[in-house]
Amino acid sequence: MNPFHYCDVIVYGFHGCSVVVKDRILSGFAKFNKSANQYGWLGPGVYFWENDFLRAQSWAIEMHGNSAAVVGARIQLGHCFDISNSFAKEILKISYNDLCEDLSTSHLSMLANKPHPKAKGNPDDKVLRYLDKVVIDHAMALVEKNEPDTLYDTIRAPFQEGFPVYPGSAFREHDHIHLCVRNPDLLVDLLDPDEVS
Repeated sequence: MNPFHYCDVIVYGFHGCSVVVKDRILSGFAKFNKSANQYGWLGPGVYFWENDFLRAQSWAIEMHGNSAAVVGARIQLGHCFDISNSFAKEILKISYNDLCEDLSTSHLSMLANKPHPKAKGNPDDKVLRYLDKVVIDHAMALVEKNEPDTLYDTIRAPFQEGFPVYPGSAFREHDHIHLCVRNPDLLVDLLDPDEVS
C-alpha cells in the first residue's frame, strides 16, 4: 500500500443540479444520487468540481437552463485514489493490461473514449469517458480483490477540457479537478453557495 495518499484532507466541492434537487438536498429531504451512467469516467459516486463553483454553475446551466443550481460541500477525502499521483496511474496501467488480457481471451474489443455527441466544445475532447470508466471500475475491483481492507472513499482526477485559454496555451478553458465521492459519509457539511459571503 502506498503511504502517500490523501487521508482526512478536507476540500470544497461543487455539484451542479436543478433548483428542486438543491432545495431537497439542503433541506434534508433527499440525498445525492450516485452517478451510474456508462460515461461517468470515475465510476459510481457523487460528482463534484473541486473548488470551482463557476464550472459547476456553467454545467448546471447547460443541463437545467433557468432552473440551474449548485450545492456546495466540504468533503473529507478519506482514502483517496488520486489520479494526479504516480502510484494511482501505475494501478490504472495494471488494470488496463489486465482488462486487455481478459478481453482478448473473450474475443471482445476495448471500449473507447468519445467526443461530445452533439459536437459541443473542442472536437479533440473525449468527454464521454467509456474507456476510462471501465479501467477505473476494474482497478477498484482489483484493489478490492487483492486488498479487501483497502477501499477507496473518493476518486480525484484532473480533467483537461475546452479550447486553449490563450493562443499556444496548454491550459484549457474548462480544465478542472473532478471528485467522485464513493462514500457519502465523507460529505462533511453541505452549503448553499448563494448564501456564502
